[in-house]
Amino acid sequence: METIDWNEISRRGLLERINREIMHPLGLAVCRVVETGVSPGALVSDDGPFVYPDEPPAGARA
Repeated sequence: METIDWNEISRRGLLERINREIMHPLGLAVCRVVETGVSPGALVSDDGPFVYPDEPPAGARA
């Protein structure tokens, strides 16, 4: 069995998916130190979920 660090998880596109699909809607964001590939944990938003420009705000009309 192999162990991969957060840099490899990011390279495989998984960190972005974990954050966008799971963490960001909860107002959290997994972070990492690029130089070491180690994650100190997750950042906690002061104002709720992370919203991307390509996503309409909750309750917005399409």
